[in-house]
Amino acid sequence: MTIRTKLLVSIFFLIIFAIFNTYAVTTSVWEQSSYKDFSSGKPKNVVLSSKDQVMLSRALTQVNGNISELRIWCLAQDSQGNTYIGTGDKGKIIKIAKDGQTSLFFDSPETDIISIIIDNKDNIYAGSSPDGIIYKIEPNKVPTTFFKSEEKYIWSMAFDNSGNLYAGTGINGKVYKISPDGKGEMIYDSTETHIKCLLSYDNNIYAGGEGSGIIYKISDGKAFVIYDTSEKEISSLVIGSDGNLYASAVSGDGGPQQRDQEGQPPSGKEERKAVIYQITQDGVATAIWQSPSPIIFSMIPDGDKLLVGTGNDGNIYLVEQNGEWATISDCEESQIVALYRAKDTNEIWLVTGNPAKVYKLSNNYVKEGTLESKKYDTSVISKWGNIFWDSELVGNTSITLSTRSGNTEKPDDTWSNWSEEYTDSSGTAITSPTARFIQWRAKLASADGTATPILKRVSIAYLQKNLKPYFESVTVGSEQERPETQPRRPGADGTQSKTETVPINGKKVIKWQAKDPNDDTLEYSVFFKGIDEQNWKLLKDELKTTSYPIDTESFPDGIYQIKVVASDAPSNPKDIALSEEEISEKFIIDNTPPVVLDLQANPSADGKYIISGRTEDAGGYVKSMVYSIDGKDWKAIYPSDQVFDSKKETFSFTTDTLTSGEHTIVIKATDSAGNVGSAKKVIMVK
Repeated sequence: MTIRTKLLVSIFFLIIFAIFNTYAVTTSVWEQSSYKDFSSGKPKNVVLSSKDQVMLSRALTQVNGNISELRIWCLAQDSQGNTYIGTGDKGKIIKIAKDGQTSLFFDSPETDIISIIIDNKDNIYAGSSPDGIIYKIEPNKVPTTFFKSEEKYIWSMAFDNSGNLYAGTGINGKVYKISPDGKGEMIYDSTETHIKCLLSYDNNIYAGGEGSGIIYKISDGKAFVIYDTSEKEISSLVIGSDGNLYASAVSGDGGPQQRDQEGQPPSGKEERKAVIYQITQDGVATAIWQSPSPIIFSMIPDGDKLLVGTGNDGNIYLVEQNGEWATISDCEESQIVALYRAKDTNEIWLVTGNPAKVYKLSNNYVKEGTLESKKYDTSVISKWGNIFWDSELVGNTSITLSTRSGNTEKPDDTWSNWSEEYTDSSGTAITSPTARFIQWRAKLASADGTATPILKRVSIAYLQKNLKPYFESVTVGSEQERPETQPRRPGADGTQSKTETVPINGKKVIKWQAKDPNDDTLEYSVFFKGIDEQNWKLLKDELKTTSYPIDTESFPDGIYQIKVVASDAPSNPKDIALSEEEISEKFIIDNTPPVVLDLQANPSADGKYIISGRTEDAGGYVKSMVYSIDGKDWKAIYPSDQVFDSKKETFSFTTDTLTSGEHTIVIKATDSAGNVGSAKKVIMVK
């Protein structure tokens, strides 16, 4: 962190505390400072970089006002500065003269002119589809058929040092070598479907395929695979200033302009990924950059960097050899189909798809651009503090910000107007009205377009309106068991719904779930009272946890309720702190065991005895009964009505045949709170 940044941060928080010291709810700060943050906004004439910076875009000038073709595939320039555009779906070549005049240069019988190359004598070679013909157009002469490949597509062309022309074709992925007199031969039949790009360098031909995404090196008629990418298509090949080979690779369908093997637009979609590989002179391949855009259509060297045209968002990127990058321009059209550096002026030309247009890319920046942030939801009505930003200003550049606010999730005409521009980056009080949602808009400006300001960070301080905490549940249950009462739910008439009261005893735990809309820290107080009592008695206050154990054996038998109070006092001063309370369902504390009464043993036939009696429980109800004779295994007893459901139950059962002598019969009763009572009967069998 720089000294300047540290100073700004210190000033930032001093101002925040000065503004909000009368409110004192924890001040929050919405900050945006990363590529991900800024890319969530709406840019206009501004671009982003991998260094988390917002800048003005490079200026674009449209140069083809009279071109009305459906699509543009390619372009090239002759030594006189004339530009030739290959188009579809009528197979025309459009000429843009150096003075900007546009004219029809060649109307071929083909559907598309998909590649153009011009030799050092200004002879134009045009590759077409669907008949795979290469046309030659010499200066001031009639176009002729130079070579017929018997393929469907002439995707790419390149010259070697001897003037031989190489053609990459589809749909069979073949490479042809054509001599200057138009005699051609197939020199390599690849396993690819298409050879999409060719590059001539150092007496070698490099070829990029579609199908398996393989990069070939062809020397003396022999092909050698230098890298097999994990993508499906190699869309462009260039040699960088460092002498290394750079390849753009695309996974999935390489774009809407591509056609399938039968010349039809591809069907179906799959996830796309676009990557640039660096392949060193000793053959080491490294992926140096993955494009934020899903498709790379074109790539050319730009000094020691790479200029990259993408789709389907129309971005042009400048990529360094170490993988750092910046968006330098953003076309309204969705695809940057081809890039070309003019031979005479060194200007960058580009052609776009959807729709088809031709542009020049300036070295200067646009004079003004904006980035409108995403809307930000503070969750509740909030008061705005200061807005701060961190920037770099060079030359005659500036950055100002403005804000607007509203209470609808989608900004509409009920939102406030954009505020006046804030000019002090060290902190300016936001004038937008109190609301739940807010947006900022940054305006970047350059007086002469020779430099761009850089925006790095935007921060907005805000204070939420303090809201009461709320409960989701309060339960009372055993330490070892799940709570026996359920969260309270409102009844259909708005009153509290009723649940069955369940008696409990022993070590129990009160548990609750509470939340705060402001995410304040909460503390709790726990109270109890008997159902026949008026006042709540405090068990424990200033609790930070959401549970509290109680020993119910210290409570008399009876029906009770628990009240828990949640307070946001730890995060707020006393005069604005808020609290909420929740009362549990009624529950029974039963510490008294059931009693077994009137135990009788009457002899029956065959040495058996009929045992009868009754059991009573003061607090809950009798839950189960068992008996044992002479300390042996316990056996179940059912009440006379077969159902344990009341405080009083009668019972009667017949023993097995007993041997003569003394026998001890023990009856054990358990109530709903787990208390156990017992009685015994000693009988003498003769």
